[in-house]
Amino acid sequence: MASKTQIYKEILREYDALRTEEAAQLRQRREAIYRRLPRLREIEDELAMLGIQTAKLVLQKPAQIAQAAQQLQTAQKNLQAERLQILEDAGLSPKVLEMEYHCTKCQDTGYIGNTPCVCLKRRVMDRIYDQSNVRRIIKQENFDNFDLRLYSDKVSKKEGISPRENATHILRQSLAFVENFPESGENLLLYGATGLGKTFVCSCIAKELLEQGYVVLYLSAGQLFRKLEEIRFSKEEDPEREEWDSEILDADLLIIDDLGTEFATLFTTSELFRLLNDRKLQNKSVIISTNLAPEQITNQYSDRVTSRLQEYKVLKFFGEDIRVMKKYGQSIEKESYHS
Repeated sequence: MASKTQIYKEILREYDALRTEEAAQLRQRREAIYRRLPRLREIEDELAMLGIQTAKLVLQKPAQIAQAAQQLQTAQKNLQAERLQILEDAGLSPKVLEMEYHCTKCQDTGYIGNTPCVCLKRRVMDRIYDQSNVRRIIKQENFDNFDLRLYSDKVSKKEGISPRENATHILRQSLAFVENFPESGENLLLYGATGLGKTFVCSCIAKELLEQGYVVLYLSAGQLFRKLEEIRFSKEEDPEREEWDSEILDADLLIIDDLGTEFATLFTTSELFRLLNDRKLQNKSVIISTNLAPEQITNQYSDRVTSRLQEYKVLKFFGEDIRVMKKYGQSIEKESYHS
């Protein structure tokens, strides 16, 4: 998985290659037009000579500059008018002799002055989007496809409400999280058994925020801790790999999926607390999904981790396994729910 610095370098190389290709296409286009309309080549050469003569005026006496400059400007305008007429007669646009940029704002450099262009930001976000582990699935897993009918409307005696009512509450809270992001600095803890929609909700939120231009890192707990182990225990210095530590901390939203499925060690516990604590200090949001109930989280991780998670908005998932029902085409409307 590439760091943001790696992504920038890769994209800037793409800009260089793009401009090289555009320049080559312009040369080919001009050569073809000049062969067809040779007078245009002569005009370009004459305009180039006028440019050189204009530059030489700087070395002349002030009294001589005004008159010479006026003569050069008149000659330049006449040549430009002639070029325009030749092109019009041939049914060609003047732009045919100019570079054709994909982005006219930055002329395919990625920057306007020292400020990143919108096209560069969009490319970076698209690349982050590609490697965020959600692009493949968000075509299906998004709020438009949040089907409440998959959840039973039978009230659970244990929970006091039906899975459908609970799912409606989760949907509203998830939409509110997106709407208030990032001002609220809110964090979410999604827990419940496998197949109830926790990962689906994470994907829905990630899609919405990625499309708004936020940086979202979506990692399973296993991926996250393996990456951190590489950073901490590698004997080789690798600045780009080490940048991932700051990327994980600085992303607008960090989603940790399936917490508790990783191999639990003192390292994972301490790193989890560090991430949660450092992101809290930066007012950066975290979403955690887990199959562990709160008391199981307390048993598996340290009190410090538990104390941080107690500050999260908790959304409990319960009901029948949606993935099984989808697989076998069961209709939830005909199912009864017992707990």
